[in-house]
Amino acid sequence: MIANFLFAIFFKTPDWILRMITLQKPKQYLGQRLDLKSQLLIGIIEKYLPDLDDYESFRKARNDTILNFSSDSTQSVDYEDKKIAVNQKNLEIRDYVPADIQTNKIMLYFHGGGYVIGSIDSHHGWVKYLSSALSMRIISLNYRLAPENPFPSALEDANDTFEWIKSKLNVPDSDIIVCGDSAGGHLAASLSTYRMINNLPMPEIQFLIYPMIDPECDSDSQKAFSDGLLLNSLDVSKFWSLFQNLPEDNQNPCFNLTLHTNKSPHPKTLLITAGFDPLTDEGEAYAKRLNKEGTKITQLHYPNLFHAFVNFTKIPACKLASDDLILEMKAFL
Repeated sequence: MIANFLFAIFFKTPDWILRMITLQKPKQYLGQRLDLKSQLLIGIIEKYLPDLDDYESFRKARNDTILNFSSDSTQSVDYEDKKIAVNQKNLEIRDYVPADIQTNKIMLYFHGGGYVIGSIDSHHGWVKYLSSALSMRIISLNYRLAPENPFPSALEDANDTFEWIKSKLNVPDSDIIVCGDSAGGHLAASLSTYRMINNLPMPEIQFLIYPMIDPECDSDSQKAFSDGLLLNSLDVSKFWSLFQNLPEDNQNPCFNLTLHTNKSPHPKTLLITAGFDPLTDEGEAYAKRLNKEGTKITQLHYPNLFHAFVNFTKIPACKLASDDLILEMKAFL
């Protein structure tokens, strides 16, 4: 309670006062300046997160952190945890239904976390907020995590859930939207790629929020952000290594999204990048490639923000950007 009270004061304090109190030197990259409140909060959180090598402790710590900094939804949203039986396994989903639902379309959401951490709980605040803002039903999937379940386990779960939505909820492919952040963005794009390769109907739209794209991890932004952020290049490399099952996965276009499939276009795409994120360059390169291949794509870049900003909407700059990208989502629908 005391911590929540202090953070509430922190979020409302003008930046000039925080700068004067903390004497914090601005973090800059390529002419971009990280939002001050984001920079200060990241510094606090980083001190308390365990090492990623202890991924079970890291899972719990990161989940708890994200839950504490998500804004409340703007309208009432009912949600229910369900188990769905698909392909001789039970998958857990969370079904969000806003009070003022305004579309027959359904979003299938994949949480982030490098395929190693994260859950429907860690992203509950953001997905509930998104469902409310879009007035749309959202199915959030608790896909299987690595290293216990490496590639392609999550992709199988995603495709099975996509088919379940079609058959059990009687929703046509054209009314299904896939969306995810970070690893979830990779999973959304991977699902579209898988269905394209196998000549299956694809989702109408994919929303990719700062997605993982390239397992090589050798871009300029990867090199620039080796430490000091909630996600750094060492984390990304670790996530890929835990997610990978076999060396030949690197030649699979559903794993390595930089590979061409000789099939195009992809679903209509909105791709989000952030200025202080090791994944920025690969996301931008992917957007350029999809555009060149004929996919209708819009890229939004938020230069003063960091990876995972949609989960920190109690920070004013993060909420402003999240509301802005939601407006762009609405324009896509």
